[in-house]
Amino acid sequence: MQRGVCRIFTLVGAMILALAFVGCDNIKVERLESNAYLKTTTIKGDSKNCAVVLRAQQGTSYVIRVVSEGDWAHFIDGETTSQGVMETVDKVVYIYFEPNDSGSDRMAEVVVEFSTGRRFDLSFEHKSYDSSVSVERAWAELPVCKNENGYIYNTHYGLLGVKSNARNYTYCFDPSVRASLWVAYPLHRDHMTGDGDRNNSDFGYDPNVSTSVQANLSRSYNGWYDRGHQLPAADRKCSQQMMDQTFYATNMTPQQANFNQKKWGTLEGKVRNMVCNDTLYVVTGAWFGGEHDSSIDSKTTDNSGNVCPTPTHYFKALLRTKKGNTGKMISDVTDANQLRAIAFWFTHANTGNNTDIKSSDCISIAELEERIGFEFFPMIDDSIEAEVKATAVPSEWGIN
Repeated sequence: MQRGVCRIFTLVGAMILALAFVGCDNIKVERLESNAYLKTTTIKGDSKNCAVVLRAQQGTSYVIRVVSEGDWAHFIDGETTSQGVMETVDKVVYIYFEPNDSGSDRMAEVVVEFSTGRRFDLSFEHKSYDSSVSVERAWAELPVCKNENGYIYNTHYGLLGVKSNARNYTYCFDPSVRASLWVAYPLHRDHMTGDGDRNNSDFGYDPNVSTSVQANLSRSYNGWYDRGHQLPAADRKCSQQMMDQTFYATNMTPQQANFNQKKWGTLEGKVRNMVCNDTLYVVTGAWFGGEHDSSIDSKTTDNSGNVCPTPTHYFKALLRTKKGNTGKMISDVTDANQLRAIAFWFTHANTGNNTDIKSSDCISIAELEERIGFEFFPMIDDSIEAEVKATAVPSEWGIN
């Protein structure tokens, strides 16, 4: 009986082994087909590199040549040819160049050849950019910042949650009026809750700007003019560091007391109620180019007797996603119906106890740009920018 069982197992084992050999004969080992492409074929003008992505069997050798007029595009060693062997199936090779401020777009050809005989002819366009733009438009709230009229641009950073170097706000400071023409900042619930206490903050000079061109605001402006925050202190309770930075002179303008404490203060509160899970992007500004209301002096002085012109108008420009919970960056939105934008425009005046914010105070971003000459929210996709900026619906923002 045992001998019979052994024979059966021997036969079964032989059959399995035979099938295994038959199976091996039918297995085809497929080699990875060589491939190459550019991560993007249109490069921003201020970008300094682009990536060539290679995919091929390990051990495959490659040669990459980049051809550009004037040899402005090259590899890390300065050469225009790079070669190597695929140590893994995926590899990224970078082509380097300087930002393109030439005034015209430029093209580069990229030829990739593998030892397998596969060849790829690629190309990319390096767009031109305006080198007079002094602040990189890396954040959705930033207006276009041009080096003109002696304007000074700076960004302050501070503690936000576990992040020690989160951006607080960016400003465009005009030394001729000792004030910022605008202050741009992101706003989220996280910014408005924390241990920041304005009673522990002191008004003072901005360490990033010469004190000779700032207003001395150890006490308020002379006359009935408050040290009016452009970025409200209440918007930066997240940390004492960020709160303290809102008390720099570069964030202040001489603002008529009633207007500051009543009407303008009401608007600031409404803006805080407009935040969402996505970020709300805000630009607050003071305009000095119009006619003064009869209730406002054309100028005042600081605590050192320096003349400080008073703004003729104030504004806020707002941008956010409509749904408020998309998780998208503004630059990634390509449907105008997914964004909403609006601007508030006020004549600087003694408004008494009036706290009304009405639809008549609202204008489109396009109209604001036309009035004051700054370009806002340039990160909006070009295909929808005009539509988004031309549309302002006060009811979407809780304004009747």
